[in-house]
Amino acid sequence: TMDKLGWLGDTLLSGRKEVPTKDALSGVKTLGIYFSASWCIPCKKFTPLMQAVYEAKKEANEGFEIVFVHRDREKKHFEDYYATMPWLAVPYDKAVKIGKDIQLALKTKVSSIPTLLIVDPKLGILIEKEGRARIHEYQQELAMKGDKRQLTSHDAVKRLQKGIPMSFYMLNQVKGVEIRQVILKYTLESKGSQGALVWTEINNSSDTFKKDCSGKLDLSEIDGISMGKSGIILKSPGGGGVASSQCFSLNAGPKTVAGHVGSLEEAQCVFDTVSHVLGCGKDRLSQDKKLASDGSVKNPVVGFRVIRWTTEMEEMEKKRKQLQKGPPPVDVKKLVDNKDVKALSKGVNIMAYQLDDMQLPKAQKMCLVYKAKKAGRLGTLFWCDRRKKRRPPVDCGKLELEDLVSISLGKQTRILQTSAATMAEAEGCMSLIGPSGQLSIEAEEGENDVDLIIRAIQHIIQLSKDKKMSKVSEGHGKFEKVSYKVESLEDVFKRQLELQNDQEQQGAGKVNVALDWQAPIGFSGGAYAGG
Repeated sequence: TMDKLGWLGDTLLSGRKEVPTKDALSGVKTLGIYFSASWCIPCKKFTPLMQAVYEAKKEANEGFEIVFVHRDREKKHFEDYYATMPWLAVPYDKAVKIGKDIQLALKTKVSSIPTLLIVDPKLGILIEKEGRARIHEYQQELAMKGDKRQLTSHDAVKRLQKGIPMSFYMLNQVKGVEIRQVILKYTLESKGSQGALVWTEINNSSDTFKKDCSGKLDLSEIDGISMGKSGIILKSPGGGGVASSQCFSLNAGPKTVAGHVGSLEEAQCVFDTVSHVLGCGKDRLSQDKKLASDGSVKNPVVGFRVIRWTTEMEEMEKKRKQLQKGPPPVDVKKLVDNKDVKALSKGVNIMAYQLDDMQLPKAQKMCLVYKAKKAGRLGTLFWCDRRKKRRPPVDCGKLELEDLVSISLGKQTRILQTSAATMAEAEGCMSLIGPSGQLSIEAEEGENDVDLIIRAIQHIIQLSKDKKMSKVSEGHGKFEKVSYKVESLEDVFKRQLELQNDQEQQGAGKVNVALDWQAPIGFSGGAYAGG
């Protein structure tokens, strides 16, 4: 390993001791180089999150290690910060030089912190520059397998576990608004996999007519969270004197927990806790596109919907990540094992409409022929002199089917611009469009040959395993415009994931609010309406 990692220096810190780098990194399969500093607030938030992942990876004996490269200005600050970390570190007085050597060796630049570089220790090469995203993925995987410490690794969660005072708004038996004092806590002692928020009333009244307001809300049940004054808080006698930034509401179906805390920092603590815990399960908060407010600039309300991660989304994400590794290989024999592809391989007579040297369209009799061997991954379409279709010359026109973007049917611009346009039948015309241009043709056998070309291309695209060809239709009858779109499956899956999120965000209409349970705050069409 050290042959490829000489830029890390001869020794590394392990706790308070310096150990040979060779010994410290023995058996390491994945190495993280962590640039951070004690004065960096984002670093101090990220470090405990990574620590929870690091400890789980160590327990699983997965060969995962991290080396901390500090950006501190004083040794005491470095020592105090490193004392909170369980991994290795570059010695204080060597960090500046070694930090530069690392960037030179890995051919990258660290322009901000925190930065985590993921390195292959055997090859000494950079695998991933945005290693923080990898840590987040690890955290999600571990949390979904039941590792509870991933849920509690965020500082906000730790703070809420200890409890914070909250003024709790509720409806009494005569539908009047009451404000009770409670302690709000986050707890893992819940049937739900994401824990729960519990609130316990302080100085519970001996008045038997007053119902104890203590309760619990599982985070797996939450539909949304709104920050700011809304609904019952605005209507309460004491709500007017509270800063909007200290108020929040948690919604779970018809149930809503509304209250205010003592400071903006405590309100942020509640929001960060919900966001982090949901994120560990791949659920997420998505801000509503509409701003929910009571209409007053003084009392804005920003609503966030919970987008739940489904099994279908998980499958699409797995396929998308698999495609990111590169295009899968294609069996050439399967490409040509189709009657339409075989016919196209023999050649289809066409009238090609191309631009000449003066950029003017001209019509020329040619042959469109498909070749699978010694061509691109999905083969190549050539258009050349009909006498040379068996062996298209090197300088003839060609389009890699890997690069095909779309197919348009009917008369196209280049065809219409030529003198032969009036003779062309629209049913026999089509354009094959790639990233750098297009080929507009009229098939000699008309619509039959057009259908053959499309079927052949559909067969080839289907075998690619990383592309999708879909039909797009506009209008009806003789005014119908038909085209085909070719796009990567990675983009398709990404769009479908975003579409599902948008559909979730739209909501299913107005929620029927149960007025006898806590504070009623309804929302309609995905935006919190309040009241």
